[in-house]
Amino acid sequence: MVDVNISPTPQFHERLWQGLSEGFITLDAGGVVTAANEAAEILVGVESGGLVGRTFHDFWPETLPSPVELAVQNNLTHKTSLTRPDGSQVPINLTLFPLNANGADQLLVAISSPSTVERFNDALSHTQRLAGVGILTAGVAHELVTPISIITNACSNVQAEIEDGSLQHDNLARYIDMVENSIWRCARIVGVLRDYTFDESQHMAVTELDTIVEDAMVLLRHQFRSEFRIELELDLADSLKSIVCDHNRMTQVLINLLINARDAMYPDGGTILIKTWAIPPENQLHLLPPDASANGKTAVEAYAFSVHDTGPGVAPAIMDKIFDPFFTTKPNGKGTGLGLFLAKQIVLQHNGRIWADNNPDGGATFTVVLPRKQ
Repeated sequence: MVDVNISPTPQFHERLWQGLSEGFITLDAGGVVTAANEAAEILVGVESGGLVGRTFHDFWPETLPSPVELAVQNNLTHKTSLTRPDGSQVPINLTLFPLNANGADQLLVAISSPSTVERFNDALSHTQRLAGVGILTAGVAHELVTPISIITNACSNVQAEIEDGSLQHDNLARYIDMVENSIWRCARIVGVLRDYTFDESQHMAVTELDTIVEDAMVLLRHQFRSEFRIELELDLADSLKSIVCDHNRMTQVLINLLINARDAMYPDGGTILIKTWAIPPENQLHLLPPDASANGKTAVEAYAFSVHDTGPGVAPAIMDKIFDPFFTTKPNGKGTGLGLFLAKQIVLQHNGRIWADNNPDGGATFTVVLPRKQ
């Protein structure tokens, strides 16, 4: 048998380092750059090889303390901007990773463009939506059976009554009404599925929370009841006004939360309660992010919806991880770990907040709070 050395070579590591799309810079204990990849040099605005040997002062955002101070404070993630040598300002996401290389303290600095992160999140969001289409399609097919059966039976009755000469005006009007209502129901079901899978940039518009809930119910209700023994119950506030949001993406948030609850309750089934309500002004400041207020106001109109399940709840040990990307407690092949992560990203894009609590009587509740106007 011939031994083959397949250990990665230094050249392989260098190609991997330089091929990363995110910028990475390593700093020694004195703040001197010991390595930088091409993506970092492009973001900082220097020529190839132009960062190594410089100190962090040459590129570090003036608004931030030194990297060492931030590392000591464990203040590792920032949205900021840096000034390039040509004077241009570049918005960046900056993350520090303390290292201990060969006994010497070093820092790995990751720099990325927000637009790159947004494109990545958009791609993940679309991929996750498409991954759910196969699951949703079965339920939608069952939803279509009833109106199609009504149309078929109505047409058959009309044909039979025409042939035997018994068709009366009142019966014809009733059959036409049945067919028309069923056609509109089919169009509604297909339209919801089409909108859910449609890939487009974020589109803010006036909509209703109730309509978002109805869309999710159209796609999931039959499947939850027939395949998973789960009843969907509603507690919708009747006094809510319209809200400005991306209707399709907020529907995706609700669907992701419902599917998460469904999986948590498998195989026993149970009940899921969807609730909507308005947030009183005195409770808004601690429920919405600081930048959610419009035009400097200390309070804005805010609405909320929640998904309450009767499952086992969320283990306290993982409560702070459930919104992390690719984190899942499901067996391999049963989940991507993206549903809750993408739900949180969409809510944050709407200047809202999402969190989970365990219910005193068992199960968990996921709550979303959104400003009524963006």
